[in-house]
Amino acid sequence: MLTPPATGGASTVREASRAIEAAYTSGGATAAAAELRSQTEALTHPAQVDTLIAAAQPTLDRISTDLANGVKNDSVDHDTNRDVLRDLDATASRAGQAGRDAVATSVAKKLSEAVPQGSAQLGRFDDALVELAKEGVGGKLSSAVAEKLINDFGRVEAGHALRDTSVDAINEVRADYEAKAEELTQVETRLNTELAQLGPALTPEEIEAYKEAFWEREDNADIRDAARAAGDTLSETLTASTAGLEALAARGNPGATKALFDGYKALAETPNHADEALRFAGRINQDAGLAKALSKEYGGDFEQKLSDEILAPAVPNAQAEAIAEAGEGGFDVAMKEFSSLVKELKTGHALANIPGDIQQMLTDIRDIRAGTFTQDQVQEMLDAWGNESPLGRSLSVATLGLGLYDLPSQLADGEYLEAIKNTLTSSADGIELTAGVLNTLGKTGAATDVAKFGAKFVPLLGLGADAIQAYQDVQALRDGVSAGDVFNLAGSVVSLAGDIAGFVPVAGTAVDVVATVAGEVLRTVGGLLNGDLGPGLEDFSVDEATDILQDTLGLSEAEVQLLLGGTSSGYGRRMQALGLEPRQVRELLTQTEPPLFAFSDDLGSYEPMGNARFLFETVAAFGLSGDAAFEFIQENGDALSAFEQVDQYALPESSLGAAISSGDFTPFREEALRLLPDDIAEDLEPYLDATPNTAFFEA
Repeated sequence: MLTPPATGGASTVREASRAIEAAYTSGGATAAAAELRSQTEALTHPAQVDTLIAAAQPTLDRISTDLANGVKNDSVDHDTNRDVLRDLDATASRAGQAGRDAVATSVAKKLSEAVPQGSAQLGRFDDALVELAKEGVGGKLSSAVAEKLINDFGRVEAGHALRDTSVDAINEVRADYEAKAEELTQVETRLNTELAQLGPALTPEEIEAYKEAFWEREDNADIRDAARAAGDTLSETLTASTAGLEALAARGNPGATKALFDGYKALAETPNHADEALRFAGRINQDAGLAKALSKEYGGDFEQKLSDEILAPAVPNAQAEAIAEAGEGGFDVAMKEFSSLVKELKTGHALANIPGDIQQMLTDIRDIRAGTFTQDQVQEMLDAWGNESPLGRSLSVATLGLGLYDLPSQLADGEYLEAIKNTLTSSADGIELTAGVLNTLGKTGAATDVAKFGAKFVPLLGLGADAIQAYQDVQALRDGVSAGDVFNLAGSVVSLAGDIAGFVPVAGTAVDVVATVAGEVLRTVGGLLNGDLGPGLEDFSVDEATDILQDTLGLSEAEVQLLLGGTSSGYGRRMQALGLEPRQVRELLTQTEPPLFAFSDDLGSYEPMGNARFLFETVAAFGLSGDAAFEFIQENGDALSAFEQVDQYALPESSLGAAISSGDFTPFREEALRLLPDDIAEDLEPYLDATPNTAFFEA
């Protein structure tokens, strides 16, 4: 039982020290260290703690002797080492310099008597410090003891071993986080792949329900929560150990140098700790010794490495954090927070090039807000994009992301925003830059309740809608965008962004509905635009999708089978391009009596039948869209072979390919009416002079 703590005065200090001694007598080092901690936690000033430590010095030395004997003869178990060291560290952290020095000297002196010169073997003592360091505990005590061992007691190897406990802990925690983050990436990729395939048949609300059901699955939730917890642990461990590690790095310790860089590199990739990576970069700029140590470890191009591997991912992630935390405070609050994160990087000290780039970014953001950032400057940004470093691209994304967020209405509703959008959507580089902006916005949406201030995102949502339209233009292919990327973008993710685009321009209608899906939708769009994702069968869990679709939509097993088969064949994307609403797409793909694009075997399973591509192309060529396309497909979707024959037997000059090349669809339409069965031709004849859906063939 712990004795009620002393609060000051000579008699109370004596009573407290006697209580600590009595605790040792009754319970050994564990009880005495706990009593020492309890007594110091009630004191209000470090000087009082120093006085108590001096009075309890004999008992403190007995505690240290027990720890040292444990190193010498392996007589103290891991839990005892951990608990005693935790309490000693807590005591030292409340003390002044004299008290901290007394605790460190006591432990170091007894260790030096137990550890032979030249030995670095500290056994469970060392292991306990590594475990504590993972919790962000014990770093100051171990560093102080290490200094004493090296400088005062000649146990250099043992001292270095203690120094490395923080390094070892950081490396273990980082490795654990990276492994868990990779698992989470795989799960998120699977979700995005499932949505990319199924999206054309799901409304935005149904997609939200699908996502909720996905993360409610125990395995998925466990992986997500484990990754988040591991990221938090890495942050806490680095925060507790950074001062000591940076001091070691500045003195040339390569292990500490690498642990710092790799640890903050990992945090730069996180959605909620990237701000810490920015502050680390700021400390490097302000600390010539730390910068010199890092340059020595990584070579003369260290500043470029810092730019590419830490700042490039950290800037947009930290900006997303700032926007999310600003909430209804909007741009002014977000800008203040973001500026504070890069404050130590704005003026050059140890770093030569980064500060100027950071300062220019902040200036450009303010110019966008003032309406003075010109269309020519946007074009200059795009002209440089192809040759920009990762940091250069990241800063361009951050400039537009924060600059356009919550744009004043007089700019958002006028020609100014329209001119920027037109410039950004005129080339593949502009689309790629826009994708980065959307990606940042998506992370913001994932981090907070966007619905509460969704209207602030409207300028960026409009930019996203324009980018998607431009991205589907065939000219984008000529500018260097891969066909695979267009294929990905033309899937469900576009339908979601299309739904957003449909809401935004209409006088502010349904902004809350837009906001509830904006984060995930635009983050996914950004990922696809950058080529980070792409539907692959190895990433699609049929069993998982089946369970979720049955639970959220109430589909039967047969309907799910048909839906998965149709969307995997790309039919959902093609019908979406014909202007069908998600519920119409799903109705056609899940039709069982009879199924349109499949047949049922004797065992009740459905197998694909024919190729519906020729049906969809004929519908587009005749200019049917929306409800008209839906009704035609519903009526004639079981006659796929008839449309295949049109493709097979049409004369070259009246083929669909010739129509697409020339822009004249009349010869193809007349040939199709000649070759198709009478009932189908009769349905198409009213559209003989309709405007063809040429965008369908460009997507």
